[in-house]
Amino acid sequence: MRKILAILLLFNCVFSFAQNTQVITHNGVKRSFIYYTPSTWTQSESMPLLIVLHGLTQDGGGIMDFSGFNAIAEKNNFVVCYPDGLNRAWNANMNVSISQADDIGFIEEITLIMQKQLNTNPNKQYLCGISNGGFMSHKIACESSQCFAGIATIAGTMSDTVFQKCNPSHPNNILHIHGTADAIVNYNGSSTTGVSVDQLMKKWRTYLNCGLTPKKENMPNTNRLDLSYPERYTYTNCKNGSLEHIKIVGGGHQWPGIIGLLGGVGTINMDFNSPQLIWDFLKDKSCNQTLAIEELKVIKTKKIIQVTDLLGRKVSINTNKPLLYFYEDGSVERKFHLN
Repeated sequence: MRKILAILLLFNCVFSFAQNTQVITHNGVKRSFIYYTPSTWTQSESMPLLIVLHGLTQDGGGIMDFSGFNAIAEKNNFVVCYPDGLNRAWNANMNVSISQADDIGFIEEITLIMQKQLNTNPNKQYLCGISNGGFMSHKIACESSQCFAGIATIAGTMSDTVFQKCNPSHPNNILHIHGTADAIVNYNGSSTTGVSVDQLMKKWRTYLNCGLTPKKENMPNTNRLDLSYPERYTYTNCKNGSLEHIKIVGGGHQWPGIIGLLGGVGTINMDFNSPQLIWDFLKDKSCNQTLAIEELKVIKTKKIIQVTDLLGRKVSINTNKPLLYFYEDGSVERKFHLN
């Protein structure tokens, strides 16, 4: 009996270590997130971090259970985090107002916490989101001062506001998956949800300085009963990152490859598993690898006038924690300097 109890206690300890819920206060509001660390994690290894953003009416726990990213993180050695949007929504400047929360600041704070607590790699931070979470991922890529090495979105483009104001601080790698029969976020855009997929691709194509015409690939249509099929469009000669679009012809507002109660609306394409494909796209991306030559020149010429910690206290640059860099041109950047 004692051996059984010992085994159960050991199992509970391991499970608690692998999956944890954390509550923080951001801008005076309590915010929560779940994170999963693979069993191979050690403090000495700086693992990648994937942040998965749920859709409207969902939460972090639901998207964790549904997507299966924990199993992928365990197999591929990365940390995955599932934040909760306030009132189950993200402030992505949607055409129809949903939230006014400081969600960019919240997500940025999570990355700093993960760097401090788990030694995650600031050059290998990734975003993934569906629907409202996809819109939020694009907004973060457009507006955050932090570098996210890649984002992958499903059924979520940009609101008109984000589209017009999008001015990224860093090069990026973008993968967007969208069904042509999406009844919630129309593939061709709408006054309620925002721009079309074609407009989204043109925006990123222009910013990433890619060729005009993407290379089309007919992906395997292994399931003929799902009444849909995928096409992959890869933009070539991109100078500031990479850009891909998977068009699900006949697909609905869904995660391809996953059937579940917390899914979306319409036809589910079953020809590939979207979470695994997303990780395969993101895993080799790095901020160091995608940093444009032009941006490197700008950074080298900017003069630092002060460096502080997150509490505003002056510190030395040579320290292993999140810092704020103040430049003579008035700009401020958050950085994590590794000794």
